[in-house]
Amino acid sequence: MIRINLLGGEEQEKKKTKGVELNIDGKIVLIVAVFLIEFIALGVATYMLNGKLHKLREKRNKLANIERRVKRIKAKIREVDRMVKVIKRLEQGRGNTAKTLAEVADAIPSFSYASSGSVVSSAIGSGLWFTKMRKKGNTLTIDGKSFSAEAVADYMIRLESLKDVEKVRFTGGGLRKISSKNGINVYSFSIAITLKG
Repeated sequence: MIRINLLGGEEQEKKKTKGVELNIDGKIVLIVAVFLIEFIALGVATYMLNGKLHKLREKRNKLANIERRVKRIKAKIREVDRMVKVIKRLEQGRGNTAKTLAEVADAIPSFSYASSGSVVSSAIGSGLWFTKMRKKGNTLTIDGKSFSAEAVADYMIRLESLKDVEKVRFTGGGLRKISSKNGINVYSFSIAITLKG
């Protein structure tokens, strides 16, 4: 079998190259299409992730605000707890102090002077009164005056018998006679009462 080439050699080569050119163009189109699809998919994924990231940031900011408020509330709760403890201690101390002061006041003896100048027991009054009272630590200091030394002595004995009192003693000037008019003596005294606890 014999073949005759009626077309020239140039045309045949053009045919061959056209097929190759189409093949190369098809590959390029395919690569560009894949690239575009990947680029679009990457853009969509980025857009969706940015939306999620934005929502997560908003949520994080809200949680951070809530956390700051919780910290402030916890600090206020700690402050209130501290205040309550202080108030309870003061209330407890005040109750003990008030109770002790009431006992100290109730221990005042009932003496008074008769017209003859002698000391007699009386429900009207003791002839003993306070001029100053101070409390420092567990020591209560009482300054006062009395019409008799016996009333002061009886008062000190009564104070020593109280359950919250550890020790009773004279301080400073102790017991002094400060005046004597018309047969009535006035004594000045200063007593320190050491409380238990």
